[in-house]
Amino acid sequence: IVFTKKALTLKAADEIASLAIKNAIDNCFKPISVCVLDSSGHEIVTKRMDDCPVSVCVCVCGRFFLLATGVLSHAAFKPGALSQIAFAKARGCISMSCSSRAYGKKYLFTKTGETPVTPDVFVRVVNQINISGGQVAAFPGGVLIRDKDGDVVGSIGVSGAAGDEDEYCGLMAVKEYGHELKTEPESHSCTTAKL
Repeated sequence: IVFTKKALTLKAADEIASLAIKNAIDNCFKPISVCVLDSSGHEIVTKRMDDCPVSVCVCVCGRFFLLATGVLSHAAFKPGALSQIAFAKARGCISMSCSSRAYGKKYLFTKTGETPVTPDVFVRVVNQINISGGQVAAFPGGVLIRDKDGDVVGSIGVSGAAGDEDEYCGLMAVKEYGHELKTEPESHSCTTAKL
C-alpha cells in the first residue's frame, strides 16, 4: 500500500506567490514577503519584493515591532524577519488547520470578541508558539489552501503590509490562480484594497 498526501506543486506555488506580489503592487501596498508551504508545512517558495525591508526591529524586552523606518532604542535588527513572519503565518495555517486570523481570534480574543483575553488563554497561545519554535503566528496574513474535495494542499503566508492587506494578497492570489482551490478564510476583511 502506498500513501500519498495532496500538495501544491512547485509551479502552482510559484504562480500563487507571484500573484500575491502582483496584488500588493496593484493595490499600492507596502512591499511584501510571501511564503507558500505544502500540506506538510514544508516551504515550497519564498519571494520578497524589491524594497521589502530585509530586517525588522525586535525589542529586547520581548515585544516585536515591524519598522519600515526609524530607530528604536534598546532594540536589535533581525535579518530576514519578514520572510520568517510570512513563513510563521503559513505554518500556523497548516499546524492549526485554519487561517492565521482564525487562530489569533481563537486565542487572543474573548468569546464575545473583546480583548485582552484572560491570562490563562494568553499563556496557552504563547506556549503553543514557543513549542513550535516560533514558527506559528496568530495574526492576519496566513491563508489555508484546500482542494475542491476539502483536503488541505498548502498555505500561503504574507508579511510586510498591514495584516488585512497581507491576508488580501494571499487570498486573492489563490482565487486568481483558480484550479478549484478554496481558501480559509473564504473572503477578505481588507478595506484599503483598490481592486
